[in-house]
Amino acid sequence: MNGESLPAKGDNRYHAVFGNAGPAKFVNASSLAPALMACGATLTVVGPKGPRTIQVKELYTTPKTATERELTLAANEIVTSINLQGPPATKSATYEVRPRQGLDWPLATASVVLKLDGTKVTGAKIVLGHVAPMPWPADGAATELVGKELTEKTIAAAANAAVAGATPLSKNAYKVDLAKVAVRRALTAAMAV
Repeated sequence: MNGESLPAKGDNRYHAVFGNAGPAKFVNASSLAPALMACGATLTVVGPKGPRTIQVKELYTTPKTATERELTLAANEIVTSINLQGPPATKSATYEVRPRQGLDWPLATASVVLKLDGTKVTGAKIVLGHVAPMPWPADGAATELVGKELTEKTIAAAANAAVAGATPLSKNAYKVDLAKVAVRRALTAAMAV
């Protein structure tokens, strides 16, 4: 087995279930990045050409070759600040699914931000974590919610939409179910706030 095929054929229980068609089978380890992405945070990046502002979602990419990186920062660039300015009338939550023992990082997370008009969802962002080489926007799940009230039925539909297109490896299909649980529980927690 060569190095590129080890995650695909070996012990891949903790590897990506999204964005894993190429050589990148790892998961992004950040617990903060999905929440920042869902909130629409921006970053100030400073480098030799001076400062620039980018969206958090622009910081990450899924490597397509073994020589590419998962961050879009250029050589000698550094993130110097995180800027949050949440829109009014939003509710948000993050839910992490963790093992009872062993690993100290989540197996799957979901961060949600909802814009509401009364009880109707007028805007939504859902980002999954620890399931892809980058924080994974679940745009289909957000679309499922817009124009609807949050009920058990709409939450379940959003959770199912969040994992559409998942491509589990030989030993990590359980992460698809965990991502659905994380979405359901994050949406429920957001509404309870």
